[in-house]
This record gives sequence, C-alpha cells and structure tokens, in this order.
Amino acid sequence: MRKIHGVVSFAASAVVAAAVTVGTAAAGVARDGETAENCPSVVALAARGSEENETYGPAAANGYSNGYEGETLHRFLSYASTVHPGLFDPDERTVLAIDADHYPARFPVGEAGEDPDPATVINGVGLFVDSMARGLPGGLAMVEDYEQSTGCRPDYVGLGYSQGVAALTPVQHTLAAEGRLRGAVHFGNPFHRAPGLIGGGSMSGVPVHSYCLADDFVCDTGPRSVALAVQDDEGAGAHETYFRNAVADPSDASPAERAAADAFARLIR
Repeated sequence: MRKIHGVVSFAASAVVAAAVTVGTAAAGVARDGETAENCPSVVALAARGSEENETYGPAAANGYSNGYEGETLHRFLSYASTVHPGLFDPDERTVLAIDADHYPARFPVGEAGEDPDPATVINGVGLFVDSMARGLPGGLAMVEDYEQSTGCRPDYVGLGYSQGVAALTPVQHTLAAEGRLRGAVHFGNPFHRAPGLIGGGSMSGVPVHSYCLADDFVCDTGPRSVALAVQDDEGAGAHETYFRNAVADPSDASPAERAAADAFARLIR
C-alpha cells in the first residue's frame, strides 16, 4: 500500500482533544520508591508514521528498541547513535516504541503510482480514524504496561513521526504534567506549517523540537509539495526521505538533521 502519512491531518487535529490523567512519580525508580535494578533513567517513547509496520531487532543503533519505531525513526535513531557514540545504554537510556496493539499506524490509500478509487480512499480513511482512536489512549497504555511489567518509572523523551506525532500528544501531556517528560523531537509533524527545524517551542514547560523537510506536503503545505507527492511513483515525496542520506553517510546530513540529532541527544542524556 502507498504510504500517505497525514493527508487527513485535520482528522488527527480533531481527535487529539483527548482528556489525559495527571499523576506524580520519581524518575528511574520502582513503584515502591526503591531503586529498581536495570531501570533506565530515561526512555525515548517513539511513535511511527502511517503504514510503517515493519519491525526491527534490538541493538545499540536503535536504542535497544522493542522494534516498532518504523522505518523513518529507525533511520533517525541509527544516525543519532552514529554521531553521538554511546548515546544509548541498555541500563540507562533506551527506546520504547508504541506497538501495533496499542497503535496500529494504519492509513493505506492505494498502491504507489496509481489513483486510488473512492472505496479504497474511504477504507483508508476509516483505518486511519481507527488507528487514531486506538493510538491516542494507546501511548499512555503502553507506558502504563511497560512500567507495570518492569517496576520502572523513568523520565521520557517523545519521538514522533507524522501520524505518530498525533498519537503521542495525550501521553506527552500526561508525562509533562507528572514532571517526567524531558522534551520531544518530531518529524513530518502534521501540526507544523513551515520547513526547517523549529526549536524553542514548549509543551507544559518542556522543550519541543520539530523538523520539517522542504516540500514535505504534511508540514510544508502548499500546491508544490502536494504536486510533488502525487507525482512520486515511489511513495509520498519528501515526506518519506527523512534521514535517508544521513544514515547512509553522516557527512551528507543537512545542518537541520544534525541539529535534530543534537537536540535529541541533549534531551535523552
């Protein structure tokens, strides 16, 4: 299926007005207040883009993830760990990605290079809405399940791409209210409306960095970006190319890509 991450971002905006719960907890400790063995001090909570449902094995390059970070965030994590050696540590700094049970990340709208018929579009939009309906509470449920199973209460860094940015919104607000969100880094953000790396934003007082590639129709909106995406027989234009060159050769990373990796490293360390 062709991956169009965020064509109906207005739908995500509508459903993100979800209520979130508030609590307090100390970071990096077990529920009984005692330091838990092998509890990381900080976890990057990752949410992938639409249809990025391939999984990956845990390794230093992806922060010993459970594998559900998706292709784009997998590239970013690999690049970030290359330019920041020792960025991840299985006992200190790891990645937890929201899995398919908690967030399906669906939005199929047809094969690459073809004009989808109305039934395919309707079905794709329905799957997207279901994905968001499950993903909005799913991020918080994923954190609760992780903490219940491990006894750990770490700090978190939000890491989202495309539809995943919307899925992270409620859990990020909850963690920020608890004082356990160090910040967030977002790519192809459907709520972002200009190309480049925007820093200095905040969510409940914590920093948020949002990176949008030029001509990414999801965040650099306009007729040119939409036309380029429609004409791209391989996928969705610039939206699918985040960190593709950077992970192949770190010296090819743009200044904004390097800045995004540096921002993430500051937050997680």
